[in-house]
Amino acid sequence: MSKKGSFDMIMKNMDADRATKILAKSLYRELRGNGFSNKDIVNFSKEMVECIAREVNEEPSAEVSSEKDRLLIG
Repeated sequence: MSKKGSFDMIMKNMDADRATKILAKSLYRELRGNGFSNKDIVNFSKEMVECIAREVNEEPSAEVSSEKDRLLIG
């Protein structure tokens, strides 16, 4: 079975919290197994958090969207 198939099976058959923990452990082991240091992994983690933060900051909040809708309607 391919890695993508395995990931799809995990995501469909268990709750998101458990699947996230398994994915994180698997990714950590893969990075360590490929010679990445703890510092490299921390830097990778920081970059992941920054990507999420950028995405969250780009999403309009529900409150702002609701206000725009009211302005268009009335």
